[in-house]
Amino acid sequence: MRTQYILKWEQELINLIQYEDSLFEFVLKTNNMNKPKVGAVDKKKLQSLIDQANYCKVAFYNEIPRGFLLCLPENITYDSMNYEWISKRYKNFMYIDRIAVIKEFQNKKLGTALYSDLIDHSKKEQYDIILCEVLISPPNHGSIRFHKRFNFVECGTQFIEGGTKQVQFFYKDIK
Repeated sequence: MRTQYILKWEQELINLIQYEDSLFEFVLKTNNMNKPKVGAVDKKKLQSLIDQANYCKVAFYNEIPRGFLLCLPENITYDSMNYEWISKRYKNFMYIDRIAVIKEFQNKKLGTALYSDLIDHSKKEQYDIILCEVLISPPNHGSIRFHKRFNFVECGTQFIEGGTKQVQFFYKDIK
């Protein structure tokens, strides 16, 4: 399924398409070039996440893939402290596991298009809530601002990676 967004001030075109196998290498590369803001994955782990995803779309900017968003539902097999934290507290959710945009195309509204589509999809599929986490130590100020623009609300924190990093959890009610 293809969703189209036209940026009127730039007359640039953003297309969102459902993930397909031909995009695997793009998603893997884009994910790993955005570390540490996005956790690194190998091929096996990425394939497992894609297989369990309840939302995975790729953003094309002028017909070239430039970013993606992958979300997970409850009750899956996933060795993640952050997913575990969310699963203990919430039900019927969309968990934003990873979003990544190629650096040169950040701040060109690809994230906005992906999140707008995710919110519409989540409402249509009758999920109650969208959840995510953002690094606060070391800080990811851009991501925090981005989530607040979408009215995500802070709901907890957790230290990860042996206490070397800290994340802030955010939620957005969509009922």
